[in-house]
Amino acid sequence: MTINKRAARSVKNNISFYIISILLTALTSVLIVGAVSTGRNLTKVVKKFVDEYKAEDAEFVTYNPISDEDMASLEKEYDVILEYSSYKDISVDSGDLKGATVRVFGMTEKLNLCEVRDGHEPGIGEALITQNFAEKHDISVGDKISLGSYDYTVSAYTTKADYIYMLEKPTGYIDNEKFGLIVVDRDEYEKIDVAETGYYSIKYNKDNSKDVRKKLNEDYVMASYTAATTNTRISMPVNEGTAVTNMATMYAPVLFIIIITLIVMILGRNIKNEQYLLGTFLALGFSRKQIVGHYMRYGLIPGLIGSVLGILCGIPTTKLLSKFYIEYDFEKLTYKVTYDIPAIIIALVVPALLYCIAIAIQAAKLLKKSPVDLLRNTGKDRRTIGVMKNSHAKTQLKMRVRSVIGHPGRSIVTVFGVAVASFCILGGLIVHDSLDDLMTNGLTSSIKYEYLYRLNSLETGTPDEGEALFQNYYEVDGSTVQLSAQGIVENSKYFPNKTDSGDKMELDKYYLTSAAAETFGVKVGEEITFNNITDLKEHKVKISGIVTDNTHCYLYTGRSNATELAGVDEDVYNCIISKDRLELDLVASETEMTVSADTMENLMGPMKVIVIAFEILGMIMGVFVLYLIINMIVSESSTNISVMKVLGFSRKEISNRVLNVNHVLVCLGFILGFPIAYLFVKVGYADTIENYGMLLSPVVKVKSIVIGFVLTWVTYELSLLLQKRKISRIDMVEALKQNSRNE
Repeated sequence: MTINKRAARSVKNNISFYIISILLTALTSVLIVGAVSTGRNLTKVVKKFVDEYKAEDAEFVTYNPISDEDMASLEKEYDVILEYSSYKDISVDSGDLKGATVRVFGMTEKLNLCEVRDGHEPGIGEALITQNFAEKHDISVGDKISLGSYDYTVSAYTTKADYIYMLEKPTGYIDNEKFGLIVVDRDEYEKIDVAETGYYSIKYNKDNSKDVRKKLNEDYVMASYTAATTNTRISMPVNEGTAVTNMATMYAPVLFIIIITLIVMILGRNIKNEQYLLGTFLALGFSRKQIVGHYMRYGLIPGLIGSVLGILCGIPTTKLLSKFYIEYDFEKLTYKVTYDIPAIIIALVVPALLYCIAIAIQAAKLLKKSPVDLLRNTGKDRRTIGVMKNSHAKTQLKMRVRSVIGHPGRSIVTVFGVAVASFCILGGLIVHDSLDDLMTNGLTSSIKYEYLYRLNSLETGTPDEGEALFQNYYEVDGSTVQLSAQGIVENSKYFPNKTDSGDKMELDKYYLTSAAAETFGVKVGEEITFNNITDLKEHKVKISGIVTDNTHCYLYTGRSNATELAGVDEDVYNCIISKDRLELDLVASETEMTVSADTMENLMGPMKVIVIAFEILGMIMGVFVLYLIINMIVSESSTNISVMKVLGFSRKEISNRVLNVNHVLVCLGFILGFPIAYLFVKVGYADTIENYGMLLSPVVKVKSIVIGFVLTWVTYELSLLLQKRKISRIDMVEALKQNSRNE
């Protein structure tokens, strides 16, 4: 049929448009399938592991010990699982593991079990070892390891249910070179003559945690309580899948809609410019249904081919992303990659469907006209005629202004496309600046001590060494991040004495760190409500100021206020802080507050790789999008180009009048893309305090703005260069014939 031959010729004449449309559609499909499937994968893999190996719901410490008989009674009365857990840290000062801290656990029976891989459970003189630490030190199953006075043969690799995210401290950063776990049997564990850290693990079989916690606090006086949702070693992997899925469902559809909208707008304009053909088809006896079906093919080609290509590429992308998250961020887990079927269906159906619907609507709208009006092209846009009609400006300037102002739809599409390109380029640069600033200036902390010793009993008065501190933890509704109240002594030398605004801190008032204020959404003058983690009593205090600190979620106040919130005597303290390391008795835990440059570099390594990939993706997308737009401009200007060829204009002169007219639109698109990119990064950093124990903020350097603009402009110029060849290929006779048909 004639109409089918016309379709084949149209695709052939606009082959570059269809290739770019297919590639952009494929890219959006990859994002949908790869990102969503990866998020679902992470959630499924981690949930299966924590369920199978019985990860705790919480861990806690009490001032009064709980006997085995009492634990059995509590388990029966409240339908919970309780187990006493402990570990011993060995600082290795010689051999292949020199400088590393190895945390030794005994085999557990009820909670926080170990997966055993490539070997068997440990016997006499044997140990399980975490695989990431082992690989970092070239340790294989069957090798012997020396921990100073203690030697073991590695019987297998392991991952412990409460150490999926391998942190030495409750918050901080993974350092597989300097910290790892081994698990030995109970007899071997008892032989280790090193200070022990003990705590209780609990798992609830029904929703009664409040009742259990009240009972534990009444009978045994709870010193600390850490729910799994606030324990980064468990919560980070558990939440990572949800975070990736949320990011995917938030940003991938946005990019999906942006690209599809762009292609739909261009397809719609192409049909509008060919409305004389619709009149011809009607005159030849084709029905309106046949004509609409004919034009819908133009949307089906990039939609269907691009979607299938994107899904095929999305499969290896999902495998790669899953491997990156699971094998780099987490301890080794046994998993099988699965794919999100709804995401695949959406990626396969939606692009082609939207393209076809948009084209059908545009064609149906034009077909409401009579064949005579379509053949005469009575709806032709003549807004450019009056622009600068009486101006004495140069012809080249008039053409540029008319091209921009006289075609508002085309100009909007151009600004939109440049904004997309600059958004991708600037997003990577902003993240890069933020990480560089963090590596250069370090984390901003308001504390001035290096060591914090948490005592295993409440003490009164003043310590012989160091400075007294009363510290207690609280829960805030709607957040998994705990708020830590710091009861400061008068004239402390380890805490700030002024707020960000320069006001002197008064210890009878309450102040938040900037990380806490941002995390909980509280401003100066507002009240914050929180609950004691032990007795669940609700408290509400007014915030008098903010202190810059992107590392800690602290509530600063005097010791008398802090002890009153906790319901203990006024002169009590439970921590000792110091600039220097101390040798103290009755210490439950020791925390070193500084973070080494090597550890920070280890944390930021994979993030930098992602940033570089994001920048390259931005450049590629920018070239595709701008090429698509400039291709549209050249196609719509073919008649003017032919006339200029007849008049003897050179290719350079034609380019200056047709292609180089959108410089101002490039600037507008860049200005629009910058705040969008900044907001994108800011939203992406929102959960860093929860997952990494620090609050990252977007940092933008002038250099990066300049580089971003230059890269956007280079992308634009590259697209122009690719299109200049098309000017030479435009057939003057055919273009002028087409114009005569349009008149």
